[in-house]
Amino acid sequence: MHRDLSSVSEDDHVLDAVHLLFSQRLSGVPVVRDDWVLAGYLSEKDILRKATPTYLEVLAQSSFLDDTEGNLIERLKQIGNMKVKDVMNPDPIFVRPSESLMTVVDLMLRKGLKRLPVVEGRKLVGVIDRGGFCEFMMEGSEFHETR
Repeated sequence: MHRDLSSVSEDDHVLDAVHLLFSQRLSGVPVVRDDWVLAGYLSEKDILRKATPTYLEVLAQSSFLDDTEGNLIERLKQIGNMKVKDVMNPDPIFVRPSESLMTVVDLMLRKGLKRLPVVEGRKLVGVIDRGGFCEFMMEGSEFHETR
């Protein structure tokens, strides 16, 4: 579990959150309030989902089909100016520090999650990711000792 947490607030702009995701090579980031209470989770998937028109939007706007790429780029730019709270998942899946590793792995695999917030009470205390399991595997290995 990572305790050195990268996070954003609900009132941050999505573009600022994207800069954080890109600079830290993250697929998602917890959204917290001032008191570290988990308010939601913002992932690359949430951003792309917001940029993709719904079926009804496509039907209502046949011009979207004429220039799909241009429209997608324009929508992504508009989303960058939105607040995180308007794009994030307000009801994210999370785990407790007391959860077993097998439970966490099972949840990540079943739900297709790369990262999971770790919450104690209502406060964010860490994040666990798939890479953490690989690091755990390498501890004590010859490869790890030569680095």
